Amino acid sequence: MSDNLNPETSEARSTFKDRVEQIIAVMLGLAAIITAWTAFQSSQLGDKVQESFSEGIRSSDHASQEYNTAIATDNQDQAIFLEYAKALVAEDEVTATYIQESLMSPELAAAVEWWIEQPDDTGPDSPFVEENPNWDDSSWTTAADLDVEAQQYFDSARQADADGDEFDLLEVIVTLSLFLFGIASLVRQQKIQVGLATVGGIILIYSIIMTITLGDPAGLF
Repeated sequence: MSDNLNPETSEARSTFKDRVEQIIAVMLGLAAIITAWTAFQSSQLGDKVQESFSEGIRSSDHASQEYNTAIATDNQDQAIFLEYAKALVAEDEVTATYIQESLMSPELAAAVEWWIEQPDDTGPDSPFVEENPNWDDSSWTTAADLDVEAQQYFDSARQADADGDEFDLLEVIVTLSLFLFGIASLVRQQKIQVGLATVGGIILIYSIIMTITLGDPAGLF
């Protein structure tokens, strides 16, 4: 008796085909979910790249302004101190007093007073030394901190960009499995259908592993 006339064989083939189609439907659903997840992650990471670069540029500009302020202040203080030192060497107390009381900022005047109190043989040549507790270098410190902050933002942007590229590649891969599952669901020849579903399944398993490995860099959860 031919297999085509055997009810049990026909029923078994029908059951197998139904199961294959059910499995394909489930895998289609999983692939669609992964595709949506990768697209979301890529979009969020793209926004993070733009935001981090913008913050990095803002911090870098602020750091440059602080550096310029620090340089201008130091140049001005050093120029005033040089004139003050000349007056001291020339024993011109009137000019020295005028410079100290009228031209020096309170911070520079305090730094100079500390310098004057130091011993001649062991004291520093100028008040612009780290040992001087009255020398204000906060602008340099602020500028350096902002520079570090800017680099952190740029590093974050580069990392987000790299993660986004990984998700873009994963989206292409999982889309291929969607294509194979879609074709498999339309094919009527069982061997071809199973073959397409198998290849799509392998790609889907790889995509699931990659999804777990990449995690949630966009911070949804």
